[in-house]
Amino acid sequence: MNKEKYYKILFIVAALYNIINSVIFILISIVATDLFPVFGVAIPPSMVWLQLSLILIALLGVGYIIVSRDISKNHGLVLVGGLAKLFFFLMSLVYFLIGDLNVLIVLLGSVDLIMVILFIEFLLRNR
Repeated sequence: MNKEKYYKILFIVAALYNIINSVIFILISIVATDLFPVFGVAIPPSMVWLQLSLILIALLGVGYIIVSRDISKNHGLVLVGGLAKLFFFLMSLVYFLIGDLNVLIVLLGSVDLIMVILFIEFLLRNR
């Protein structure tokens, strides 16, 4: 597979990962709040901040779709999205270590960390 096709697929996968996870967790926050303890978190008194955060994560997914359409452009979106993924992983790891999250969220963050590494490789090859 040539590099251009590989990168297009990478960004489509990253987009789907963000959008699908965001939709799933928004739905959980609306219709299945009893699942929050499965992830090691208490049910928040208001869902507004969680849902706004998830919408922003989904919008980063839309950004990855934009990048996938022309990988010669919008590298700033890759940088910002990569930083978001890195900090999601780091925050999930910290909150796991202090006992506020369970390993399921860290595993989701680990997928983000893998994508960060692939995004860095993309940015270095496409300066």
